[in-house]
Amino acid sequence: MKILYGLAALLVSVPAFAAEKAACIDPGSSYIAKPLNNIQVYVESSIGPKKPPVRLTTSCHHLQSADGFGLSAEFHCISQGDMVIATIGSDRQSCRVTKIEPYAPQKDDLPLKK
Repeated sequence: MKILYGLAALLVSVPAFAAEKAACIDPGSSYIAKPLNNIQVYVESSIGPKKPPVRLTTSCHHLQSADGFGLSAEFHCISQGDMVIATIGSDRQSCRVTKIEPYAPQKDDLPLKK
């Protein structure tokens, strides 16, 4: 019976791991980053296999005014604690990723310009 519960737990955890892996954004490759609001950024890969975009919540402020974004990851995929650099005019703001989630439009998001 214990083996059955262990197997069931393993099977339940596999889809969550697969979904997390599918949302991997490699900042070493080409990507598109756009502000969604004051503290969140929309990020998607721009080359290679199509991957779902992600929403990064950051410790930055006033991102809606940013002209550009730079991402830096300690490993292959951007993850919590990695660096986000926002350029606003001649100023730069360095901050950390505090949360990563699959992108889903929200009412208060800024429009994503093409």
